[in-house]
Amino acid sequence: MSTPDTPDRAARQPGTPRPAVPLTSDFVFKYVFGADQGTEGLRGLLSAIQEDAGCPALASVQVTNPFNLKESEDDKLSVVDVRATDIRGTTFTVEAQATYHAAFPSRALYYWARAYGKQLQESEFYSRLQPVVGVNLLDFLLFPRSAGAPMHTSFRPACREAPHLDPLGDLMIHFIELPRFDPPDRLPSTAFGRWMYYIRYRSKEDAMEDPIMKAILEDTSEIREAEKRYQAFLADEELQDRLEARDKFRRTHLQLLHDAEQKGKAEGKEEGLQQGREEGREQGIEQGREEERAKRFESARRMKAAGLPPEDIARFTDLPEEEIREL
Repeated sequence: MSTPDTPDRAARQPGTPRPAVPLTSDFVFKYVFGADQGTEGLRGLLSAIQEDAGCPALASVQVTNPFNLKESEDDKLSVVDVRATDIRGTTFTVEAQATYHAAFPSRALYYWARAYGKQLQESEFYSRLQPVVGVNLLDFLLFPRSAGAPMHTSFRPACREAPHLDPLGDLMIHFIELPRFDPPDRLPSTAFGRWMYYIRYRSKEDAMEDPIMKAILEDTSEIREAEKRYQAFLADEELQDRLEARDKFRRTHLQLLHDAEQKGKAEGKEEGLQQGREEGREQGIEQGREEERAKRFESARRMKAAGLPPEDIARFTDLPEEEIREL
């Protein structure tokens, strides 16, 4: 029997080809772009993203947290990102994310802040801090379609009163919403367009028969470098087993969270119903008491009007004699 942290080998016969895996899987993305050697693919991708936002391209990059199979096995729920620095000292944190959640912008800012703060050791000066650029490749829509956002949005602090002031230029965060990519009918004219086409459609079953995909691979050496790593991943049974185990573990974890949430809602609903029943019962009893008391007062008024003494009325109605005298 398979468990959440072991792949289900019985579901696939030996030698059966596996389906292509998307580059937006964080595990696959880290393997393809997080190698400590052969970083041309990552440099090309980051340069294309920066240039699309009006920033300079990168001359070179160095991965500071290279892919480690052992670490990925030990922690199946951690955020798998690629961190790199360029020749100027700028840090890039790059993450591919396939699952939407409403707080993703806050999460992106949080991880940017962590990367920025980690640059300083104790007693070091703030002047040693270098810019940090967050890059988020998203396989979902972050902003509603009604917002009219382009596929690539980049954010950095700006002074509303004097836009030319830029003391907080160390912060920049990119969001790239792949579902907004409008596939062209010919080879994209920009490096950014070619990279987005490759990442978006490489896992399609007939991707290598696509003339645009072929032209992109022939035309762009950095994408060919990434393709070599991707092909190596597809050819490695152990890596794919780890990917399946990781995905299965995450699905199980999410299911457990969902089940716990549903159970909590059901228990809360039952508790609310029970409380409502108890409150209703007590309210009914209290209302009955008030109605009965009102009837006794009405009887006391009639008795008093008929000339009965207050002490006799109190004995018949169980009402305080003082209250009867005030009627």
